[in-house]
Amino acid sequence: MNQPPPPCPICGSSATLPFENEKDTSGNESFTEIMFTVFIFFLSLFLVFLLFLLSRASIPFAMILILAVFLFWRRKKEKQREAKRQAQAFVCLDCSRNFRA
Repeated sequence: MNQPPPPCPICGSSATLPFENEKDTSGNESFTEIMFTVFIFFLSLFLVFLLFLLSRASIPFAMILILAVFLFWRRKKEKQREAKRQAQAFVCLDCSRNFRA
């Protein structure tokens, strides 16, 4: 899937590179955010377990809940892929201009 960078629309040069912005870097989650996410995950698993124990209708409800969470997660991943496919900023090395392609 590595495609060559597009030519510059201004000067036509093929010497272009993707523009790297420091704001676009990922992986800047703090330790407390990660721990909070893990805590919420295990808390939700515990609540589903309690649903199984306390209710007769818990199995159908839990299946619907699991399906909804799975579909939400899948939709989130699709949105991330679409965001990556959107127009990307490039910089021309010859004329030093920025463009989107």
